[in-house]
Amino acid sequence: MKATLYNETSQPVEPIDEHKLAIATEKPAKVEPPRQGYYIVDYKTLVKPTVIALVIFLIWIVAEFVF
Repeated sequence: MKATLYNETSQPVEPIDEHKLAIATEKPAKVEPPRQGYYIVDYKTLVKPTVIALVIFLIWIVAEFVF
């Protein structure tokens, strides 16, 4: 008993014209950037921790050159 999952049929193949593939006849459609609601995590800039880290960094730089 012979099992066949599909029947293979041959189709004619045209040679690839690389010149036609390289030249666009029309301008591509503009791509819309994804909206913030599409992401799983709602990313927001953390202002308060960033300012605290910047102040600590500036204190460290001053202490490095003064002492």
